[in-house]
Amino acid sequence: MTQARAFSRRVIVLGAAALLAACAQPKRAPNIAMNGEDIWTGRLGLQVDEGAEKNFSAGFDLSGDVERGNLTLYNPLGNVLAKLQWSPGVATLDSPDQKLESDSLSALVIQLTGNDLPIQALFGWLRGVDVKVTGWTADLSRIDTGRLTATRFSPQPGAVLRIVLNR
Repeated sequence: MTQARAFSRRVIVLGAAALLAACAQPKRAPNIAMNGEDIWTGRLGLQVDEGAEKNFSAGFDLSGDVERGNLTLYNPLGNVLAKLQWSPGVATLDSPDQKLESDSLSALVIQLTGNDLPIQALFGWLRGVDVKVTGWTADLSRIDTGRLTATRFSPQPGAVLRIVLNR
């Protein structure tokens, strides 16, 4: 009887370990510079003061700069939610449901997240530079540990953007 219990415990422990491994987010490329291009990976969360249906969270890869860049968003299982690419005069949003093109990066960010996020300022913030954006304040006090918090106080509703970089 004790062997049966020991076997049952092993099966439960192995099953639990398998479930935890299945829920783990797969690792992506580290934060490195390739061809002079900065790359950041991590998780982001946007909490809007308007209710839970406006909140947004995802894993991300961000590369490039203000002029040219790519942002890929992932769900917790590592599947691509959307890809946003931009260069001077054109931005594209590619998701499983749609493909959109615009001359406005901001318009596609709103389409993607439901909110206007300061993507251009984000590059400076991730480098530890306090880029000023009307209606936003950035807390860069923990950027050296890969944590960034930016708060939108205007226009309403308020919002908090939290980023945790993979290290």
